[in-house]
Amino acid sequence: MFKEIFRFELKYRKKRPATYIYFGIFFVMCLLAVTTDIVQIGGAAGQIKENAPFVIARMTVIMTLFLTLVTSAVMGVAVLRDFEHNTEAIMFSTPMGKFSYLMGRFWGSFAVLLFIGSGISIAFLIGDFWPGREAEKLLPFNFWSFIQPFLVFVVPNCFFTGALLFMSGTLSRKTIVIYTQGILLLVLYIASQTMLRNLEQKELAAMVDPFGLRAFAYETQYWTPAERNTQLVPFSGYVLYNRLIWMGAGILALAVTYFGFSFNVVRNALIRRKSTADNFRKVQSVSTTIPVVEPVIDTKARFRQLGKLTSLYFTSVVKEIPFIGIVIAGLLLLFLNAINMSELFGTSAYPTTYNVLSIIQGFNLFFLIIVVFYTGELVWRERSVKMNLIIDALPIVDFITLIAKFLGLLLVYIGLLLVLVLSGIVIQVAYGYFKFELPVYLSTLFTETLSFLLLYTFLSIFIQVMVNNKFIGYAVCVAFFILTGVLGELGLEHGLFQFGSADIGTYSDMNVYGHFLTPFTWFETYWFAFSVILFVVAVIFSVRGSESVMNIRWKAGKLRLNRSMVTLLLGAAVLFVSSGFFIYYNTNIINNFETSERVKEQQAAYEKKYKKYETLAQPRIVETNLKVDLYPYDRDFTAEGYYYLKNKTTQPIRDLHIQQSNDHQLTVAYLKFDRDAKVKEHDEDFRYYIYELVAPLQPGDSVKMSFKLSFVTRGFEEQNSNTNVVFNGTFFNNTSFFPALGYQDDYEIGDDDDRKEQDLEEKERMLGRNDARGRGMSLFGDDADHIRFEMTVSTSNDQIAIAPGYLQKEWQENDRRYFQYKMDAPMCNFYSVVSARYAVKRDKWNDVNLEIYYHPGHEYNLDRMMQGMKDALAYYSKNFSPFQFRQMRIMEFPRYASFAQSFANTVPFSEGIGFIARISDPDEDIDYPYYVTAHEVAHQWWGHQVMEANVKGNAMLSESMSQYSALMVMKHAFTPETIERYLKYELDNYLSGRATESKKEQPLELVERQNYIHYQKASLIFFALQDYIGEDSLNAAFRRYNEAWRFKDAPYPTSADLLGYIRQVTPDSLQSVIHDMFETITLFENKTLEAEYQELDSTHFEITLKVSAEKLRADSTGMETPVAINDWIDIGVYGKDEQKKDKLIYLQKHKITQKENTFTIRVDQRPRKAGIDPMHKLIDRHSSDNTKSVVRKP
Repeated sequence: MFKEIFRFELKYRKKRPATYIYFGIFFVMCLLAVTTDIVQIGGAAGQIKENAPFVIARMTVIMTLFLTLVTSAVMGVAVLRDFEHNTEAIMFSTPMGKFSYLMGRFWGSFAVLLFIGSGISIAFLIGDFWPGREAEKLLPFNFWSFIQPFLVFVVPNCFFTGALLFMSGTLSRKTIVIYTQGILLLVLYIASQTMLRNLEQKELAAMVDPFGLRAFAYETQYWTPAERNTQLVPFSGYVLYNRLIWMGAGILALAVTYFGFSFNVVRNALIRRKSTADNFRKVQSVSTTIPVVEPVIDTKARFRQLGKLTSLYFTSVVKEIPFIGIVIAGLLLLFLNAINMSELFGTSAYPTTYNVLSIIQGFNLFFLIIVVFYTGELVWRERSVKMNLIIDALPIVDFITLIAKFLGLLLVYIGLLLVLVLSGIVIQVAYGYFKFELPVYLSTLFTETLSFLLLYTFLSIFIQVMVNNKFIGYAVCVAFFILTGVLGELGLEHGLFQFGSADIGTYSDMNVYGHFLTPFTWFETYWFAFSVILFVVAVIFSVRGSESVMNIRWKAGKLRLNRSMVTLLLGAAVLFVSSGFFIYYNTNIINNFETSERVKEQQAAYEKKYKKYETLAQPRIVETNLKVDLYPYDRDFTAEGYYYLKNKTTQPIRDLHIQQSNDHQLTVAYLKFDRDAKVKEHDEDFRYYIYELVAPLQPGDSVKMSFKLSFVTRGFEEQNSNTNVVFNGTFFNNTSFFPALGYQDDYEIGDDDDRKEQDLEEKERMLGRNDARGRGMSLFGDDADHIRFEMTVSTSNDQIAIAPGYLQKEWQENDRRYFQYKMDAPMCNFYSVVSARYAVKRDKWNDVNLEIYYHPGHEYNLDRMMQGMKDALAYYSKNFSPFQFRQMRIMEFPRYASFAQSFANTVPFSEGIGFIARISDPDEDIDYPYYVTAHEVAHQWWGHQVMEANVKGNAMLSESMSQYSALMVMKHAFTPETIERYLKYELDNYLSGRATESKKEQPLELVERQNYIHYQKASLIFFALQDYIGEDSLNAAFRRYNEAWRFKDAPYPTSADLLGYIRQVTPDSLQSVIHDMFETITLFENKTLEAEYQELDSTHFEITLKVSAEKLRADSTGMETPVAINDWIDIGVYGKDEQKKDKLIYLQKHKITQKENTFTIRVDQRPRKAGIDPMHKLIDRHSSDNTKSVVRKP
């Protein structure tokens, strides 16, 4: 009978249009993913080809997540269908066994599911030959690149999810339980994503994810572009373990199904009830007179009906076991996310209310599931239990039922939101944090989240009513969500086209919700009006009775169009149109909305028109004097002042090219010179102005350029709204708004693919290291060297305004505060303006005034940051050169950005990266407020004392040297174990960064704006270098470099200059280390093979350590070549300290000249683990096997 059931299932599915619709959906989606830019999920970019094995595999496994939705519809109902159609009695009376029945159903449905899933691989395969694809973005066709991911991911995922959902449908015989199981799979997937944030949990994440995406990501996390283009999915390691575990779980689910399924029409109950015959014996016949009821249907009665129905629908949802399961799953995930809250370097942040809210927003996915499925369940509730004809015959007005269902869901949402508020408070209490900020909880969850839920509830009701098929309604809802996600790629980026696109913005303790509330309110009004229209249409077309044909529904619906309905419909339409017009007026008329494609077109047009002026000689700014008036509560400012421009070339300059910021809110009141000049070109489109001097500016001569700017905020913007000038926490720098000289290549398109679309040639990231023009430019641009600086800033009466320089004068006038700042020596042409309601912490280091301007309530890490300033100033002054200023200040700004930035004696510092960090255990947590502070102070030397040339390798002279400097300060403040953890994170981030390189990886000496190199790799290299040649020797090289280039104008130094000083202090025997670290891309493959010890006596232990070591050299794409190893590498041993934590008890360098090596080491403490390069000083793609637990010799 197995064959018959199997064939029957295939024939049944073969006749169902849904089978081909599902196949078609996946086929089209995947074809679009590989032939267009509408769907982008594979990671093909830059050097990684579009049909690379890695890309095909990644897209395949991602699509299997969506395939789970189809699995529910195919596998979950295979047996359930018999019970829904009341054919189970017939089926169970035939001469078939339970095994044949269940396995026939399962494997028949599974075959159909594999057919649907094959649409993924078939689409990718056909897409490889699709006409119009760019040949240079493709690799030669490889059939196995498409088949292997199907076998490794599609088949196992279909089997496991199919088995689980088959079990759920077969044993529960409830549709909602099937979908709940799918949700639990999603929870496991998201939980694995949460674990990936922590380096120590990546292996666990790879095992927990049932779809295998995390295992795939783990095994390929450090693959270079070359490997991603050539290597197939590794069916080994954690990918293999993951597949075996979840295939085993699928087999277990089938076993549970077989043994748990009762092959009877009536299932066996665990607790048998009393025989109904006994109950009938107790029934007594009693005669009574039935009263005549005169129904009164008035407004009061209708409200009673509405209340009763609302209560009924509310309780029917919250009592559902699957609903409770969804909520519990969501809360478990919520608490799991709270464990690693806002981690940076493995250190969490304080559970401020906005941090907790960011975790709570992860529950939105579960809300969406509840909206979609329970809207469908309620719309179809009466028909599902075949009570619809009875209910429809009751004297209830048509719209009351739908409104009651909506209100019932509204009560569910409110209850869940209150549960989330309580959960958030529980999380805060668990962390020992008691500043709950209930208004923030309520204002966020009961505005943005609740409105999001209501809008999608309206939409889901509309879809369910119009489609008139519950499962197709679910599919349409999911399709709508997918379509919404790709609308931007279709050019429909404006919020007027993005359903429910209102965004309340980023909450900041400093600026609360700031200016984001106004556009949020208008967009919500717009979409609520539209949703009301949808709801009225749903009422009109709602099914009442047995007729469900559309034309009959329309005829019935016209009878429902009474005056109230028409008024509501017209009112909503008027509100929808009027609010839409008001939004358009604000975003497109008084402000400037441009699609991303339009922005690229403008960038290309700018380059094509003005690139010819890029090398044109221009004077340089030598003095800046500005008066800036901030109006933070209007989000406006004016700036008036002058530049002195000096001709530092050897040729006269006649034309002055001025580039003004292209921010549409900025207007130029005037721009003039102190000598005769005429306008040669005045391009308002690009804000590019050319002035011709009547008398050319001679070499060494200067001209005064005066100007006045006004920044005026008008209405609200659609997106990318200005966060520089805000109510509390204004922060911007001179490059944001003030005039610059000459052509600005920062306005150019950087991505080569986008450049090609605009008929532009590929672009080098930076000029060559020896380029003469690049040597003449500093990292801050080519319009200035060092400048004399003075600025007066005014702000509102309750704020403090800060700019670089020393405060000369402070006064109040016309209910405003004024601050005059002036530098007593030339400084870089890089300055900021900051204003907020600050509290101030003050201290001193020697004769240097130290100040931290912070938001009241953010006192958590002020002492750490202050100590970081002191330690940094002490270390840098001793080892590099004297500190050039008499003050050092840190100013907090809102978390719209997550960085700190170093200006002359002034460091704006985001509230999101240090002020609320939670350093609970200084021996375990990486103190990143201290570290970031030390890094930014280091820029006062590397970037301000010494400016580097704007050529390849320049970031090594500012960012990399600041990384090293801060790391040395940390080295003297923290334990080696803390430094090891920090270096491990830096290694992980470097290896992950090079895996996604879009152009080519450069050696450190030629780094070109590649963060993963000049930050993360540089930390590893410079720390290892000081370990090889000595900290004092490396500092001596830095000191000599500083002495040679301190405060000099063009030409500026390059990485070659610094390397020259480093080579001078490096012994001949270690010169090869310089070559490995700076001039090439060198990696190691170190591994501990065996680690044993024997106890000589109670205080002496001998360890025998067997290790392997290989050395590799990579090219710019990541292709590796083995090279001979002849290196000194650390061998280390760990014991335990008093707290039973790892403690480094032995660390010495040993010369390694061959692959396998054995070392005998004696220590005076019982060893716990040992290995090669335990502190991760060398770049090793598999550093987790560097150490191994030491076992006692037998």
